[in-house]
Amino acid sequence: PAPTWRVSYRIIVDSSADASNALLQGWGIFDNTLEEDLRDISLSLIAGMPISFIYDLYTPFTPERPVVEEENRTAAAPVEMGRAMAEGAARGIDAPRTGMPEAMPTAGPAQAFSRASLKDSTRVEVAGADLGELFQYTVQTPVSVDRGQSAMVPIVSADVFCRKKLIYNGRKLAGHPVATLRFSNSTGLALERGPATLMEQSTYLGEAMLPYTPAGAEINVAYSVELGARVREARRGWREIHQVSFKAAYLHLEEWDIWEQDYQVENNTSEKLEILIEHPRHGQYALFDTPEPAETTGEHWRFSVSVPAHVKVHQIVRQRHLLSRQEKLNNQSFEGLQNYLKEGMINEEAYAQATAMLRLWQQIAARNQDLEELDQQRELVYKAQQQIQGNMRALARDGKEGEMRQTYLRRLVQTEDQLREFSSQESQLREGIEELKMEIDAKLGGL
Repeated sequence: PAPTWRVSYRIIVDSSADASNALLQGWGIFDNTLEEDLRDISLSLIAGMPISFIYDLYTPFTPERPVVEEENRTAAAPVEMGRAMAEGAARGIDAPRTGMPEAMPTAGPAQAFSRASLKDSTRVEVAGADLGELFQYTVQTPVSVDRGQSAMVPIVSADVFCRKKLIYNGRKLAGHPVATLRFSNSTGLALERGPATLMEQSTYLGEAMLPYTPAGAEINVAYSVELGARVREARRGWREIHQVSFKAAYLHLEEWDIWEQDYQVENNTSEKLEILIEHPRHGQYALFDTPEPAETTGEHWRFSVSVPAHVKVHQIVRQRHLLSRQEKLNNQSFEGLQNYLKEGMINEEAYAQATAMLRLWQQIAARNQDLEELDQQRELVYKAQQQIQGNMRALARDGKEGEMRQTYLRRLVQTEDQLREFSSQESQLREGIEELKMEIDAKLGGL
């Protein structure tokens, strides 16, 4: 095991224009942790993420053998084989942390330096080789590093064309956009991940982390927060019915699940600002009633917003996704169907058919209510019969008790007549319900 090598970059921008040239320089930093000095060695640095691990080759290992029991070789019964079918029947790394200096003191008078002078001061003698998943920097000159010391080897120094952009992403930094520098890796080398210090002529701009970038890929690094611009977000969601249809005994509803994001961008500076707002993309949601994004990444839409000095503008992003659900038609209300008709979701014919079936379901519900009332009345009659029968058992058959017994007997006969009437009414109600259900089934077929 050995410490990984690291890389540190410096980017010097020509001017404050939105698009200009910049000098990209990089140094590979590695540590000599061996117990000897390294003199005039050939050094190669590998960029990428090779897989490495520790495996014990020293400790003896004896695998456990499985235990096999003696098998019983006596057949339990005669073996019979079936006949074959007729022919044809069976076919079917973390980079070092860089500080944010408060000031950059000098020993003498301030001296301006240029991109050209910095480029000439660093001589790069490195050959790059693409190794498929990895990239190798081979230093062309011998390197010497004492034991316990570190060395910096220049590995890249190239001019790149860059552009400055203000980008806002509330999930990464809420409230303010960040100043970014965007350029293509035209160095011909793969750039390992590492910190970078950004300069504009002699002025310190900020620091950033360069990601691992293959040759030819675009780099977008954030180096400073634009405090002169303020971004506030407001989010709301709702649903809108898109289409209504009838399928069998169900009302099929298609509705939009809508989300709206309002980005309120306020420019407190004295200059016009162009800001790219990053809005997260959701695979099932599509944009609507929204300006086309200026750029699209794998995870975001980027909307370009132009904000004049001391002005607040709104950038509204709307996206929607179509959902479907179904409800039982007999659970609908006349008011709900009337609203669908007013909104043009259903036509007059469908409305008439649906309301006709609702009335039939209402009749079935009324008959079911009558059946429940009949059951309640029948239960009262049963209780009355039990009371009469109990009283009769306590009375004699002669005299006044006999007369009272006859009175109870007549009442008992009357209750039997009531029960027969209840049974007749129940039969009529159930027949009516079956007829209504048949009528509903016929209407559903034509709905």
